Amino acid sequence: MFDLLLVLVQHPGRVLGKDFLLKSVWPDSFVEEGNITFNIRQLRKALDDNVQSPLYIETIPRRGYRFLAPVDASTATSPDDTDPAADISQSPDDSSSSARRPYLIAVIAAVLLIAGAVGFGGWLFRDRETSSIPVLSTPFEEEKLSTDGSVFHIAISPDGKNVVYTHRISGKQSIWLRQLETGNNVPIVPASDDFYGGLAISPDGNSIYFVRGSQQGPQLAIYRMPIFGGVPQKVLEGTQGWISISGKGDKISYVRCPYTDDDYCSLYIADIDGQHEKKLVTRPRPIRIGDNKISPDGKTVAFAVGQSRTSSNQFAAIGVDVETGVERELTPEKFFNIAYFTWLPDQSGFLMTAMQLPERNYRIWNVASSGRATRLTSDAETYSRLGLDANGRLLVSTQVEPDFRLMVYNADDPKAAPHVFGDANTVTFASDGKLYFSSQRTGNADIWSLSADGNELRQLTNDPAAEAVPMLSADAKAVFFISDRSGTNQIWRMEADGTNQRPVTTDEGGSPLRISPDGLWLYYRSSLRGTLRRVGVNGGPEELVMKDLGRHMVISPDLKRIAYSQRSGLENVLMVASIPDGQIEKTWRITSAPNLAHLTWSHDGTYLAYVLTDDAREIGGMWYQPLNENSPRQIADLSGDEIAEVAGFSLSDDAKRFAIIKGKWKHDAVLIRGLK
Repeated sequence: MFDLLLVLVQHPGRVLGKDFLLKSVWPDSFVEEGNITFNIRQLRKALDDNVQSPLYIETIPRRGYRFLAPVDASTATSPDDTDPAADISQSPDDSSSSARRPYLIAVIAAVLLIAGAVGFGGWLFRDRETSSIPVLSTPFEEEKLSTDGSVFHIAISPDGKNVVYTHRISGKQSIWLRQLETGNNVPIVPASDDFYGGLAISPDGNSIYFVRGSQQGPQLAIYRMPIFGGVPQKVLEGTQGWISISGKGDKISYVRCPYTDDDYCSLYIADIDGQHEKKLVTRPRPIRIGDNKISPDGKTVAFAVGQSRTSSNQFAAIGVDVETGVERELTPEKFFNIAYFTWLPDQSGFLMTAMQLPERNYRIWNVASSGRATRLTSDAETYSRLGLDANGRLLVSTQVEPDFRLMVYNADDPKAAPHVFGDANTVTFASDGKLYFSSQRTGNADIWSLSADGNELRQLTNDPAAEAVPMLSADAKAVFFISDRSGTNQIWRMEADGTNQRPVTTDEGGSPLRISPDGLWLYYRSSLRGTLRRVGVNGGPEELVMKDLGRHMVISPDLKRIAYSQRSGLENVLMVASIPDGQIEKTWRITSAPNLAHLTWSHDGTYLAYVLTDDAREIGGMWYQPLNENSPRQIADLSGDEIAEVAGFSLSDDAKRFAIIKGKWKHDAVLIRGLK
């Protein structure tokens, strides 16, 4: 980081290409471009710099980075710096770099001090903290507890002898107990259609707590039962899945999410029987509260809070004092998302699973009481749930792996075997019949194209950033897509062959929806607020069109109507409203399945096509809803496997083919004896 900042300051006001920076900072090593992006982000944190309105480091899309702040020429120049024609964007001048370094040490130190980075520097260079927790001092050792991809939640008993986990098969979920010494597995809660949101074990190891709900909306209920089986007793209703039991077994913490503007999510604590409920923390839309864990002494609740809609590191680990409600930052590090916590038994810190961009995997992190966050895993696995025994010897976790496939069906004969084109995440048809989709088949989330006959596969983007949700202009000459290259989700544009890639939005980006009939405006949905906005197809001022109406907002081809869905008890309500006044024109109630997963307009704007799934995102079907009819028509039965969650459905302009991304997220349990 220091060397990277040094190079930037040596060339103030000039755009430094990635090749130049790689050769300057890592001259004798083979590293990827993602190293530059990661260290630039860390420098911005140290300098308290804003990527959208930078004072120090500016990102020049597709070219490199530029240092903006003025630099005193008496300390930052050398004779060969005076040549304004020097091509520093391609190759470094090693001799001038080494000559300037002695002059600039004091300058860089001053910059860091002025930027308030003294604490950051102390955090960065502090001697490695030691811990007496066995799992942290033992060499890495991992044992698979499942391999069928169907274990979602897991908890370990305080004595380290038993593991409780949820298991799903054929859309039904159950709870099982595994005895670690014998490897024996027994069901303790029979399989049902209910959805499970979380698990916890009491400190004495005699009871389990689980969060479960039926197909009636996003709110769940907390239950308690003996660990070896029995009749579940309801403790609390109207919660999310994240729960925690105090070390004395007398308190329970949990999350409620009304999803209103003022109270999007709140953190609560109550007596173990659900009495004397107390709200500890509230956050407004769109900030959500996730996992929470009561500290061993019962005085603090650690919780994850933030938003991931803009694809930036804005999730934080916060601690709230149970008595006073005072909040404090547990680490200065920020993350794209924090999944799960588990406190260390001696309260010297906690472990958590989190993703920090530009990385794309959830790692296991150790956060010390000092706030220092250390990444403990660096393998190719994504870790999710966490549980630690009372002695800190055994850690259980789940590993998550995507397994999705792009499939193209004949709409006239949907029972015929589909054409399968491999890994994909989001997909759309172009007017010429080509498919454009995002895929991680090479390790990065890139945009690809595929000819109508499936013979011409082409990679269009190649960047460490995540790129998805391609959308084509009416003439199929321009591709608009989401990218987080600039540090937040923005909409980019490129030609259909992948050339001339450039940003279209710079302020409040989101998902591209439709190009206006005159070809001048791009309409999109804001990632942060869910509102309908528009911007010129080549960039410019970004304008608000309509407020957030509901889920799956899609715009009609003539740009006169918007369709969306809302959940009402057991039903989905599908609505069509006029643009821009939002006046409702059509309403249909969908009772055949609990979830409307994907929605799109037909090319001629006469009907809507959508995909339905159950609460496990399985047993899907595709339906047409003509605007002039009261009832929908089922076009295809897509049973088997899960339906992709984001933009995994597209209908060709001639309505003869439809593409859908089918598959599932594989969740397997592991037992970890060492993380060193």
